[in-house]
Amino acid sequence: MSEKESRMQALDFLRSTDCRAVVFDMDGVLADTEEFHLEAWSRLVEAHGLEAGEQGLSGGMLELIRSTFGQANDTIIPLLWEKAGRSPGEELAALSLEKEQCYRNCARGRVRPMPGIEDFLWLLKKENIPAAIGTSGPEENVSFILEEFNWRSVFQSLVHRNRFKKGKPAPDCFLVAAEELEQPPDKTVVFEDSVHGLMAANRGGFTAAAIASTHEPAELTEYTDWVFRDFRSLSC
Repeated sequence: MSEKESRMQALDFLRSTDCRAVVFDMDGVLADTEEFHLEAWSRLVEAHGLEAGEQGLSGGMLELIRSTFGQANDTIIPLLWEKAGRSPGEELAALSLEKEQCYRNCARGRVRPMPGIEDFLWLLKKENIPAAIGTSGPEENVSFILEEFNWRSVFQSLVHRNRFKKGKPAPDCFLVAAEELEQPPDKTVVFEDSVHGLMAANRGGFTAAAIASTHEPAELTEYTDWVFRDFRSLSC
C-alpha cells in the first residue's frame, strides 16, 4: 500500500469527519467506467475525422481527455476540437449526445460497481446517513447506472448536469445535492476521483475524500487528507 493511501474502518472515517450525508461522484467512484468513456471518446474522435491513432485515441488526445476528467462535455468537446484546429460550433449539443449514447452502448452489460462500494452503501443505510449522486454526466447516464446495478432506491438525491449552473471545479453540483439531503456542506462528505471534483468539494466547504481510480494516490494528496485506493480501503 502506498504511504499516500489511507486504510481504516468505515465507521471510524464517518465519525472522524462528523459525516451526516454523503455525495458520490459517479464515474470512477460509484462505477468503474473509465474504459467505456475512453472508448466512446475514441469513436467520436474517429467518426468526426479528428486526430486518432491506429489503436484509438492518440497520445495527445488521450492526455487532454484525462486532464478534463470530472468536467462536462460542453467543456471537453471544444478543447478536443480546438486541438484538431476546428470548432464544434452549433454541433456541440449533438456531439455530446452522440458521445454519451456511445458510452452507454459500450458499457451496457459490462460496467461494474467500484470495488467495495456496495458494502459502503449498505453501511450508510444502516447508519441512516443519506446519500446522493453528484455528477457532471447527463441524466441518461445516471439512469443507466442505476438500472445496471439495480440501485433505484439507494440514493435520496440525483444531481446531473442539467440540474446546476457551473460545472466542476465550481461546487454547484455538490451544493444542490447537500441542500436536497438537508445537511450543511461541513457535515457532508464528497467522494471524488478527479482533481476538478476534489477542487469543487473544497470550494464548497465539504469534506473531500478521494478514490484513486483515475489517479495515483500521491497525485491527490494536495486536495485532501483522505485518499483511498477504492472502498475496500474503508473496511465495513
